[in-house]
Amino acid sequence: MNKDALQPWGRWVATLGGLSLLPGVLACSQTRTPSGYRGPSGDGGPAVALDPGYKGIHVLNSTEYNATIQDVLGTDLQPADSSWRGGEDVGFDNIWSALSVDQAQYNRYFVAAGALTSEVLASPMLLGRFVSCTLSSPDCVRASIQAAGLRLFRRPLAQEELTTYQGVYNAARALGDDEPSAFGLALQALLSSAEFLYRIEIDPQPASTASHPVDPFELASRLSYFLWSSGPDDALLTAAADGSLAQADTLSVTIDRMLDDPKSKRLVTNFAGQWLGARAVLSHAVAPNYYEWSRQVAQAASAEILLYFDDFLRSGRSWLEFPTADINFVDAALAYFYGMPAATAAEVGMPVRVDNYTADQRNGFFGLAGFLAVSSFDRRTSPSLRGRWIAGTVLCSTPPPPPPNVPVLDEEGADGGADGGDGSTSTTVNVRQSLEKHRASAACSVCHATFDPYGLALEQFDGVGIRRTTYGDGTTIDVSVTLPPSDTFPQGQSFSGLDGLASTVAADPRLGACLAKQLLTYGLGRRMDQPNDEAHLQHALDKWRTPGQTPSLRRLVHALVSTDAFRLRRGDDVPGGDK
Repeated sequence: MNKDALQPWGRWVATLGGLSLLPGVLACSQTRTPSGYRGPSGDGGPAVALDPGYKGIHVLNSTEYNATIQDVLGTDLQPADSSWRGGEDVGFDNIWSALSVDQAQYNRYFVAAGALTSEVLASPMLLGRFVSCTLSSPDCVRASIQAAGLRLFRRPLAQEELTTYQGVYNAARALGDDEPSAFGLALQALLSSAEFLYRIEIDPQPASTASHPVDPFELASRLSYFLWSSGPDDALLTAAADGSLAQADTLSVTIDRMLDDPKSKRLVTNFAGQWLGARAVLSHAVAPNYYEWSRQVAQAASAEILLYFDDFLRSGRSWLEFPTADINFVDAALAYFYGMPAATAAEVGMPVRVDNYTADQRNGFFGLAGFLAVSSFDRRTSPSLRGRWIAGTVLCSTPPPPPPNVPVLDEEGADGGADGGDGSTSTTVNVRQSLEKHRASAACSVCHATFDPYGLALEQFDGVGIRRTTYGDGTTIDVSVTLPPSDTFPQGQSFSGLDGLASTVAADPRLGACLAKQLLTYGLGRRMDQPNDEAHLQHALDKWRTPGQTPSLRRLVHALVSTDAFRLRRGDDVPGGDK
């Protein structure tokens, strides 16, 4: 039968036999017992635990959708693009409460499912991922649908689900489709189902706040979307099926295997790309007066942020070196920008690692051009912007917004940039002097004192990260600063320049605590604002900071996965709530 001659919904009504696939009409019972669940075993199954917090149903974001269909189907298609509905909260695009599906988005899912199915049917290799027998046999149809359902639903199909999708196949055959086309329609139905599009975790008692271990298949999905932005592979699903994934030793080995897998590059791209601003570098506007900045430099500077983070993920080095490590990853364009020897990198777009190059007088994350550019305005530096970024992003101490009616520093005149001005701002007042004038207001000074010093210490790097010693008006740049007394530094803290800043941040206990908070936020796909979240984070930090052990990024991933917040869940006592 010619499918093109049929309206999609009429076709589906005829073949699905009442199966509800539309979002908002989720055909999933909150009391379903997932097939294959054996419960916790060994020391991997906690008993009485802290409230793990509530998390609702999580729709796949565009990145997760594309990665999942790539890994499961083997397709080169990437249907999810900028037109797809998304959402962002607390700096990440995978927070469940920020993601939703409307009718227009579901139509995109439906069209994508059709295109993906067509590609699978056109390729014996792709079809062979699920069909390894003759579809004329009912047993083969059943086995093939089970194989596809396991990978797409990230758990075995329940018996009633298997019956339903077999019914889709049988209905298509009755309407005249050949065997592969009928299987394709069943595959399209799976790809359009809420159980694929949403990461659904089941609470035996949805209105109860009593915690319970997540199903092993749900744990497998939590791990895979945390570390791979994709669904579980065969090894994860096998460990979930036999119950071993719930055991601490198997879980630990699994985490290491996943971090060693090339797919863990997605953790770098999607977590660090958002948290550390690598994505933002590519779209960051830079004024023409910074003629040294180019598209090639921006691309290399963005990649360098990711490679810098990746080195900490792979090397096992202490996270406390993140502000201080003298490592660069440069291609020819970025090497020239930094003033490194031309031999350092032979080609544009092919970065190489450079260790301990001191002539550029930069080191650590805060010396990277990508960070220095994205934390500046388009035509000049902003100590306040850089300071707020450091305080809020890597120390998780976000300053409050400014009071109303406080004048913006940019309106008062400031240093124009690398060449001293672009005609749009005054060059007679340098940034530090202008900032001091701004901070003369009592409403501003107390707050600015807590974060401006971080940015002022970096003033020897201009708005795109090129080193300088004077402002456009010829004034020598002073990078000596003092932080006021605080819980972190009871006597205050004085330091100077990039080196002083890096050492100060490295010594700040909030550096590690913030990494843990950001990672768990991303890993769970929810805000860290529930009653026991701080306790869960402290549990992970205590394990991570075990004396005699290096506080590496990899060890922190292990510690976070061991928390009750990651391994347990509960229902919501407020119907429709999002707490």
